[in-house]
Amino acid sequence: MKIKSKNQFLDHIQKERAWRRKELTNVKSLIHGARASHSHTLIRSGILLLYSHWEGYVKKVCEAFFYYLNFKAIKYSELSNNLRALGIISEFDNNFPYKKFSSYLKSVNFVLTDCKNKRFKLDVEKNIDTQSNLNTEVLNELLDKVGVDSTYFSNHKFYIDNRLLKCRNAIAHGERTDNNQDLSLTNEEFYDLYAKVNSLMDHFENIVVNHLERESYKTPRLILQPGNTCLPEL
Repeated sequence: MKIKSKNQFLDHIQKERAWRRKELTNVKSLIHGARASHSHTLIRSGILLLYSHWEGYVKKVCEAFFYYLNFKAIKYSELSNNLRALGIISEFDNNFPYKKFSSYLKSVNFVLTDCKNKRFKLDVEKNIDTQSNLNTEVLNELLDKVGVDSTYFSNHKFYIDNRLLKCRNAIAHGERTDNNQDLSLTNEEFYDLYAKVNSLMDHFENIVVNHLERESYKTPRLILQPGNTCLPEL
């Protein structure tokens, strides 16, 4: 995939969001209009769908962001530290031999010398991995790679890990949930979870879009100050 412009990036993720929003709206409507005897089964299906769109959308947005950076091919020296760290990962093809001194020497050389000439290039499929289990720990790892703040999602750890993911895993692994209060959601509890997941997806989109539009993935430009001290221009 090639993402060649900011507009193409926005168009791509908005199309991703649109079809997912439509499908989630449909399942919510089905649950709202269902007989009491059918609602439990539909809620179980709805939880699976909520999780799949949560994981899928996060993954697609991250992939599109890095495909855009691949196309831009900016020098590592002009990029933020998280992207330089990804450059080191790429140097070792995602397999860092930590027991060898040469690995650390190569890393230092990359940061101090090679990054001045080498341009950003990432194997997106290898590095954007939700592990089919997008809890807050995995999500924060992805956010660190992109270079955006994860506080909002850490503050919603209960909904991500203890509501959405816990219920999804139980259902996906064939567990009965109607006899477990922690895993069985009422209609109102499902609507609450539905709203929270949509809010999480919207926030995720907003912070990545702002990150890209402001080009805050670049390192601050150095300017010469009185006294020959180089400080980053904010």
